[in-house]
Amino acid sequence: MSQQHGNGQHGNGQHGNGQKRHDKRRRTGNKPQPIDVWRNPGELPEVRPIADPTDVGALLRSLGDPPVGNGTAAAHYFNAVVERAAAVALALAVSADLLDSDA
Repeated sequence: MSQQHGNGQHGNGQHGNGQKRHDKRRRTGNKPQPIDVWRNPGELPEVRPIADPTDVGALLRSLGDPPVGNGTAAAHYFNAVVERAAAVALALAVSADLLDSDA
């Protein structure tokens, strides 16, 4: 009677048919070239002013109520999160003097 380990293999590293298992697979093809993460990325683009958004929840509302138990309440909370994120983004734009004065 042969003892089997928890993984269904015999204790000698062989399958029940006497063949050894090959764990290492050979990769074929070219290896990707390493990327120099410390390289100089070059000049940054010119900063453009940010317009004050008018209706930040429009896209979310266009998708309809979420398909959950109380979709109307969930939509309300999702809209509140989107409005808060827009308010924080607007505050950051004002603090960096990036708010578009023409809008």
